[in-house]
Amino acid sequence: MTKRSGRGGRAAVVLGAALMAVSVVPGVAAAAPSKQAPPLLPIVFVHGNSGSAAQFETQFQRFTSNGYPQELLFAYEYDTSGSDNTAAVAGLAPFIDGVLDRTGADQVLLAAHSRGTAVSQTYLADPAQAAEVARYVNLDGRSAPAEPGGVPTLAVWGEWQSPPTPRRGTVGSVVGAENLYNPDLGHTETVSSARTFGEMYEFFTGSAPRTTDVVPEPPGQVTVAGRAVLFPENQGFAGATLQLWRVDPATGRRATAKPEQTFAIGTTGAFGPVKVNGRHTYEFALVRPDGSVHHFYQSPYTRSDHFVRLNSALTGTGLERFVPRSEQHVNVSLIRAREIWGDQGAASDSIRVDVLGDAVAPLEVATPVTTPRSSTPGSPLGQVGEVNALFLTDVGPRTGPTTYGPPDRSTDLSKGDLFPFNTLTFLNGVDAYLPSSPQGREPIRIEVRPRGGGATEVITVPGLASTADRISVTLRDSTQSSYGFPAGR
Repeated sequence: MTKRSGRGGRAAVVLGAALMAVSVVPGVAAAAPSKQAPPLLPIVFVHGNSGSAAQFETQFQRFTSNGYPQELLFAYEYDTSGSDNTAAVAGLAPFIDGVLDRTGADQVLLAAHSRGTAVSQTYLADPAQAAEVARYVNLDGRSAPAEPGGVPTLAVWGEWQSPPTPRRGTVGSVVGAENLYNPDLGHTETVSSARTFGEMYEFFTGSAPRTTDVVPEPPGQVTVAGRAVLFPENQGFAGATLQLWRVDPATGRRATAKPEQTFAIGTTGAFGPVKVNGRHTYEFALVRPDGSVHHFYQSPYTRSDHFVRLNSALTGTGLERFVPRSEQHVNVSLIRAREIWGDQGAASDSIRVDVLGDAVAPLEVATPVTTPRSSTPGSPLGQVGEVNALFLTDVGPRTGPTTYGPPDRSTDLSKGDLFPFNTLTFLNGVDAYLPSSPQGREPIRIEVRPRGGGATEVITVPGLASTADRISVTLRDSTQSSYGFPAGR
């Protein structure tokens, strides 16, 4: 098959194959070609390491923007805290069987990213399981000597494995598949980009999408649903309580005396669907069993989103053990399913954090030191590239290779990537002092100017002290020029 760069529209060469893949029942003679469009099959996404449905969240919205029914979209999630895939592989078969039972379909369309491609390829090695998959998209993960399980395959590669100079050293390839190379896309960006969506949609359906944008719905018709989970196990945060609050977009403070909705979180972590207004801004407040609160903020939901993921932890466990807490500073994590690059000159992302009212200039936190495009082997600063989550906290002077003094109310980005984040891909931690204020009255404004263009994003959160409050901000992973509603809506 052809091997080319995935930069433009692709020729409509898969229509006939797509029609056969979804229309021919094994053991029954194929009918004459029909002018009707092939029936839509359920789509299943399998995430990669330290991942979840969140990496495909925008893609799911793009599918529904093109008329794909919400009830045909699914994500298989599993525990990535260890390196063994045995349990993940074992769980995929019953999950897909459940999707087929729920939808009445005979086959699914399968897409997998990174580690998820290893899980999916192992699943497809069983002929009976491969027969339940009509088409497979392999996103910047494992190479293969043939199309896995004989299933028609589209392989999309990012900068890690694209020629001429793959950052991971080896050019990726699925022999017999159509291999698309994108040396300008980061590893996670490969799964979340509009370009990938266009290729994937055409491969799955046989026709190009009407749009690769997330198209706003009428504001009063928007619904959200998702899961509140323990990260990276992807287990429901059983025993927690989730509150949905409408907030003032200028301050991040709550606009009402009571939450719009309250959910008791069970073992699955599931909540919703719940109706929201697409013109309003919301906070998800996850009240943990000890009473501490993990606050989640994002831009307004202009289109229904049923794959919201609220990643948290039991207080003082996981990465929280390494993030200092005090009455004087705010802890904020910035999360985006598209790598944050701060070392590309004019082509870099810009993320400016401004504590309103403190008379201090906004702080640019996307720098060559804090968010490099790729790893710097042997760097004394311990820089690890491929940054999808940036943790802002306050630490004192370095006292050892992996230790720091207590919070000192000062910023020092020159420390580079803090321990233990410097041992982890996708996550960076930096010394960025954000002063707290009583009841968070002095808000913190986060302004994002994404590389490659697109609308500037502004999210404002309250300056809550980190002793009992943790803040996560989800940033858009797309570069649309506009996310607003058309005039009159």
